[in-house]
Amino acid sequence: MSHAPVSPDAAARIRASLDHPVIDADGHLVEYWPELDRRLRVEGVEGGMGAFITTANFDGSRTWQSLTPDERARERAYRSPWWGFPNDARDLATATAPRLLYERLDELGIDLAVCYPSVGLQMPAQRDERLRRLGCRAYNRYAAEAFAGLGDRLIPVAVVPTWTPEEAVEELELAVEELGFRAVMIGGFVPRRFGGASPQAFWVDERGRDSADDYHPLWRRLVELGVAPAVHSGSMGWSGRRSISNFSHNHMGNFAGANEATAKSLFFGGVFHRFPRLRMAFLEGGAAWAVQMLVGLVEHFEKRGPEGLRDRDPAGLDAELFDRLVAEHAGDMPLAPSWGETMKRMLSTPDVVDDFAAAGVKSTDDIVRQITRQCFFGCEADDPLAGIAFDTGRLPGGRPLQPMFSSDIGHWDVAHMHEVLPEAWEHVEHGWMDRARFRAFVCDDVVRMYGEANADFFADTVVAKTAREVLARD
Repeated sequence: MSHAPVSPDAAARIRASLDHPVIDADGHLVEYWPELDRRLRVEGVEGGMGAFITTANFDGSRTWQSLTPDERARERAYRSPWWGFPNDARDLATATAPRLLYERLDELGIDLAVCYPSVGLQMPAQRDERLRRLGCRAYNRYAAEAFAGLGDRLIPVAVVPTWTPEEAVEELELAVEELGFRAVMIGGFVPRRFGGASPQAFWVDERGRDSADDYHPLWRRLVELGVAPAVHSGSMGWSGRRSISNFSHNHMGNFAGANEATAKSLFFGGVFHRFPRLRMAFLEGGAAWAVQMLVGLVEHFEKRGPEGLRDRDPAGLDAELFDRLVAEHAGDMPLAPSWGETMKRMLSTPDVVDDFAAAGVKSTDDIVRQITRQCFFGCEADDPLAGIAFDTGRLPGGRPLQPMFSSDIGHWDVAHMHEVLPEAWEHVEHGWMDRARFRAFVCDDVVRMYGEANADFFADTVVAKTAREVLARD
């Protein structure tokens, strides 16, 4: 939003004016590569970071940087991120050393931060099973130790691969039960190759509707363990985001695109319906796509649900009336005899299905409840559209979505960490959010995301009292 210089103490002053905490739903650890390399080798990944970095993409394909110009053109390798971190040495060190971040939280106006990986975001997408599984385990052990002793204000996130339900459950249980993680990031999709096709020919398995596997065991185990997962995968490399020369072309909307695909798959696959206690975050894509998705789901149910389809069934077409009206207004156009009956036969199909059956939807209220209750949407501080998630006057059911303040500190989006909270505060200054909605954005929605899955999630943190109050109120 604003590009005016921000005073170094602005964030602290804004925080001091609030009567509630500020919780960052999506900060980032910038891995210290020498240590992560060592961890990978200890787990058995020969080559360490070198074995991983050439395929560090969300679809597990070879990175643009690792290819020659001819290979990029031939494989349509998409231009991936470059200069992806801030050059502010203090901020980069802060993202790399959690203890420094811990020391600076008051300066940044943040009470508690949930921290995701950087290169580790791509670990669950590795196509080589050994690299994928050992890589996730190496990152999780690295993060668990890096954040040890800081849990009252910093909560690290484990990464969980999801190529099969079995590998997902195994790493989930190790991360939660052995390493003590409270939060996890699951692979947002699986890029499954077509048999015998080139590495670039894959289809996107979002692990819900039409998935190659039944992920019921994963969703069940997440609920049993009291873990609210997040997806943080992008759709760069999918159709329409494969520019071989322009990163911005590929990056714009890529998180929203991947989030929408996953959210719709889980909805139509009945995951939210079968597991009403499941809470899930869709990160870094903002909330505008979610507003459009919710509106689209309701619209399609009204028009293509069981009731709406009655008005579209070709069997209900009065063929004689159709032919007569066309004939009366055809002018000199030659007419085919009984075209109305022919159309009825051509348009009819025996494969009529209720697209919403698996989702357990009997009314639009069911849709609204699932999306506005079980889904949470990460919005970066400078996203001017985050406020539309609260536009209850136009949202179906009159219920707001649940957007969450997400700093993205550590990445190129944030040139200077002290500017993040002031950018979020501009929602209030511009009148896009009132103070109650701002509180929901930077505090209450994050509490609901994790606390409704696990009432003890915020125990022993600096926001424990507020979390208890929010959960009791709801």
